[in-house]
Amino acid sequence: MKNLGRMESGVALISVLLLVVIITVVCVSMIRNQNFAIHQVRNSYGHTQVALYALGGEELARQILWQDHTDSPGIDHLKEPWAKKNIYFEFEDGEVMINIIDLQSKFNVNSLVLEGDRGSEMRRRFTKLLLDTGVDSIFLHRLLDWIDEDGAARALGAEDYDYLGLDLPYRTSGQPYTDLTELNLILDMDMSSFEQLQESLSVLPGFDIPLNINTAELGILNTLPSDLTSEVDNGIGYSREAQGPYNSIAEFLQSSPMVRLAINEVGLSVQSNFFEVQIRAQYGDSFGYLTSVIQRENDGSMRVISRNRSRKVLPMKESDDLKS
Repeated sequence: MKNLGRMESGVALISVLLLVVIITVVCVSMIRNQNFAIHQVRNSYGHTQVALYALGGEELARQILWQDHTDSPGIDHLKEPWAKKNIYFEFEDGEVMINIIDLQSKFNVNSLVLEGDRGSEMRRRFTKLLLDTGVDSIFLHRLLDWIDEDGAARALGAEDYDYLGLDLPYRTSGQPYTDLTELNLILDMDMSSFEQLQESLSVLPGFDIPLNINTAELGILNTLPSDLTSEVDNGIGYSREAQGPYNSIAEFLQSSPMVRLAINEVGLSVQSNFFEVQIRAQYGDSFGYLTSVIQRENDGSMRVISRNRSRKVLPMKESDDLKS
């Protein structure tokens, strides 16, 4: 009886210990799940907050562009507040960095399909851009074939039957470009050629949108002389720095760096209506990015054409207003 009592006491002790182990495991599991849930909520809140900060950055950019329209309607240039690089705004537990880029300082690839003299001038300028960047001139024909509605390939172009024969077949767009990355789909467009061109090109929701000569870089201004061998010298940079922005196209054409060159004033302007806003937002340890394209009408009203949250935004390097 005495041994039986000891055995029963031992079994009871083991049962109690087993129960303690089970309760401990359950509690640890509950605590772990609770911590995981807390982290999920915290991360979700952080991502939501940083996304709202990015949208707030977009609204700040719109206010900057509205103020610019109010202060100097009819003219846009690189000495205005909107053109300042890496504009920072601090908020509670975070900050927003904004860069506003004039899309009319670049060559609009959708202008290639213009007809008549305007179209001929746009295609001539693009040919000069290809020549200056060392990219094969066949891409003029292939960019045109990508967006035209017919199925006839140009002399050096490519149409559906060229793309359908690829290992991963696809068709041409048959409509205006909506994003610059579409150029990567052009037949034989390699990464090197794309990188050579991308900083000089834009995709605007219209064909006949002029180039702003107050914001265009030297590489784009070099496409303006009708002689393919002529180039704009660096004097135009000093001229814009010393004299300020051009108030009209006539003033630009009569300036000392330009007067000796035969330049067609077609498709030129001193005002811009399309801007790309690059936003980098931070809230706590969370980062968010937003790239928006904004159209500003002549009356100052604005609308957002597109938003892209997948493109990483980095601070821009400080550089001269006019790159050589």
